[in-house]
Amino acid sequence: METQSFARRLAALERRLEAYRPFIRASVVITRKPCIRKGCRACREGHKHMSPLLTVSVRGKPKNRYLPMKLIAEARRRTGNYRKVKRVLEQMSEMWIEELLSRKK
Repeated sequence: METQSFARRLAALERRLEAYRPFIRASVVITRKPCIRKGCRACREGHKHMSPLLTVSVRGKPKNRYLPMKLIAEARRRTGNYRKVKRVLEQMSEMWIEELLSRKK
């Protein structure tokens, strides 16, 4: 494996990682549920209220946190960034595997 080419490709991937900040490992989930007000006309007519949640897996168990409506777009951007970071890390890992295995020659 050519060292300069490897270093150039690795530097490019590291720059991409930097561009995908900030990121979060979570999911944005929009649930619908009735409210607690007894006289709510929307609930009486069968319409439920949106309840956005940020779902995070902690030690294998899902944890839900209320997500204010104004933060939905930002949370989705950050979760999308996490998926991009994962792809870049996979590419970097493949490069490091190639580099390691090229040493045995």
